[in-house]
Amino acid sequence: MDHERIVLDIDTQRDFFLPSGNLYTDASDEAARNIYRIFEWVRTHGIPVISTVLRVRPPDRGPIGERPHCIDGTPGEKKLPRTVLPRRINLGLINSTDLPGDLFGRNQQVIFEQRDTDIFAHARAERLLTELRGSTFILCGAGVAQGVMQAAVGLRTRGFGVIVAGDAIVDFAHPRAEMARLRMQAKGAIFASTTDIIATPIPRKRGAFRAATTPRTRAC
Repeated sequence: MDHERIVLDIDTQRDFFLPSGNLYTDASDEAARNIYRIFEWVRTHGIPVISTVLRVRPPDRGPIGERPHCIDGTPGEKKLPRTVLPRRINLGLINSTDLPGDLFGRNQQVIFEQRDTDIFAHARAERLLTELRGSTFILCGAGVAQGVMQAAVGLRTRGFGVIVAGDAIVDFAHPRAEMARLRMQAKGAIFASTTDIIATPIPRKRGAFRAATTPRTRAC
């Protein structure tokens, strides 16, 4: 499967981005606005989207903050409504390697549900990601020190280009957030503003953000 650009939407759920959410912060508003801009861009240009949804079983509180978040069956677990596309498939929690055929021919958005934040721990998601040859991933969402970093580092390790929408992510003041950013940059991920990302023409061939598509040899 060949796609020049793919948006990887990490846990854009109500507990993180709405004022009623258990982990909402002052930074959540701006991040949500830019996430919505990215989703308008993907609607306009037909860009494929892979989304993760964190689903935490009680009595666990969740992996990102001290307060319970994204608990099964609660309003905070739901995705932001403007991050759900009409042509989509939810592959749920099933952790097997089988995938339906022609996923992005039939759907614009593929959703994976997870009990933790690492997308590469989900066998179906890992298989799909590794089959997307020649792609550059644009990352947005929740958990700079968790899911965002895990996705960025995992993709760069596998040779994919990574562009992180720096104003469309939240870190929840995590003590390792700055270290996570430095690690992503050391692996070759590029941080860009949403404005720059959505203003960049969609190329017919690989070329834009070329630095994001060449793996670095520096270990981290």
